This record gives sequence, structure tokens and C-alpha cells, in this order.
Amino acid sequence: MVRVTATELLEDPSLPPDVVAKAYRDLARTQSLLRNTAAIFRRLGKNPGKVLDIGCGQGAFLKEIRGKLGVAVIGFDLRPAPADSSIPILTGNAAVDPLPEADVAVSICLAHHLSEDEVVSMIRNVSRSCRRLILLDLVRHWMPLTLFRVFMSPFLIRINAADGATSIKRSYTPGEMRRMVDEAVRGTNARVVHTVAPFYTRQVVEISWR
Repeated sequence: MVRVTATELLEDPSLPPDVVAKAYRDLARTQSLLRNTAAIFRRLGKNPGKVLDIGCGQGAFLKEIRGKLGVAVIGFDLRPAPADSSIPILTGNAAVDPLPEADVAVSICLAHHLSEDEVVSMIRNVSRSCRRLILLDLVRHWMPLTLFRVFMSPFLIRINAADGATSIKRSYTPGEMRRMVDEAVRGTNARVVHTVAPFYTRQVVEISWR
């Protein structure tokens, strides 16, 4: 499957705030149903220290982390935080802009929105302010695309149903992901663990800078 670079509907800056909020609520539910947030929790452990979520949307996952683990959290996203957000969210481009300091950074389904050079830059940028990075993303493969269309798409709002299929087509294969990660950490003392879930439903990269 050839990687596509089509823009997703939720990336449209002109979307009304209520539409964006509804899409993010639906996305949070989807990430939970797909067990992606559970996969991150397993790797965070019981006392991860301060957690930075890169590409946090409106902070739903950070609220869950704070509620379950009782740790300090902070978000970073291209979109500004909602006016009533209880989560501190900074605005910027994670590939080039300074990131807040934290003990561990997490990123869920952000990498496929970036070019290969931007993924490399983001990982290097994280290393300047965090000791660990847990990056979870989709896998470009016909199997998760078929599973998504059959079992998930009918239950999602229109924007997320369309964007979900596009996201899989935009994502990286495990080989491409590992090549980018290896380039990003070359010359450092980083430890990398890269895992791929059954049926290619997700891939997770854990990087620790010693």
C-alpha cells in the first residue's frame, strides 16, 4: 500500500469549535475502545512522573492520566486549548518549537500526520526536554484498514470515520518507523523498543535516553 499524504477533515482550521470538540470526544472514546490508551498506561507504569502529551487535542487522555495516576500533566498541540480546559496545553509545532520539560512524553496517533523528516525532528526535540518517549501510531497495512472499515467506521461520527481510513493510509510501516527512529537517535545512548500489535492494529516505540 502506497502512503498517501491527503489532509484529514479535522485538520481544517475553519471547523467550528463545537464540531472540533465533538470530534475529539469521539476520538477519545475510539482510542479507548481500540485499547491504545491502555497500551500507553502499561508502559507508563504506576509513577511515571510528569507526563507531556504531544498532539493532545483537547486533553482528554491527560485528564485520564491525572485521574488514575495522580501525576502532573501538560499538553502540547497545534490547536489552542479550549477556554474552559482544566489541563494546561501549550500551542506549537512539536517538530521545531521548544517543548516543556517532563519525565515522559507520550504521543498517540500523531506521527502519521508528519513527514519523515518531521518525525525525526520531533523525536530529537523530545530528547531535549524528556527522558522517555512513548510513541504509538497506526500501521499502513490492508488488514487494519479492513478491520476499521468493517468494525469501527459505522459507529463513528462522519469526520472521524473518514479520517480514520485516511490516517491508516497516511501511517508508516514498521520498517519505515524503525528507520526514522534509528536516524533520530543515532549517536546517542538511547534505548529503543519497537513493538507491533497483532493484525497490525498499532505500533509502539519506546525510547529512553540514559
